[in-house]
Amino acid sequence: MAANTAPIFSKQGMVGLGSGITAAQNTYDGAGTNDTLVFTADATEGSFVQRLRFKAKGTNVATVARIYINNGGAKGTAGNNTFYGEISLPATTASASAATIDIDYAMNLALPPGYCIYVGLGTAVSAGWVVTTVAGKY
Repeated sequence: MAANTAPIFSKQGMVGLGSGITAAQNTYDGAGTNDTLVFTADATEGSFVQRLRFKAKGTNVATVARIYINNGGAKGTAGNNTFYGEISLPATTASASAATIDIDYAMNLALPPGYCIYVGLGTAVSAGWVVTTVAGKY
């Protein structure tokens, strides 16, 4: 039997460890210097990205997270990036007795080998947001 060269299910889990974001980046081309790399697809087989999870690190003003897909080329070149979507992030208050909200952004997207996901914020925040990617490796 020949190997499956176009899998539809991931073979093993893959988690992009949380990346903290605080600085504003008000562009829609993904070429800004304050966008943060949150995930890189497997270099050989690519990856399936299920979702991004946003978690406040403390007290923040309201902002928006903008999500970009990069083709693995130079991030500073606008033609290597595409604006994928955005999600509103609420104002948060740090507390020792209550949890801050978890916000999931569904992607359900197969990324080609070496492609990346970057996230930027519309407004600078104080404590920051951690972005964790839930994905799978083919």
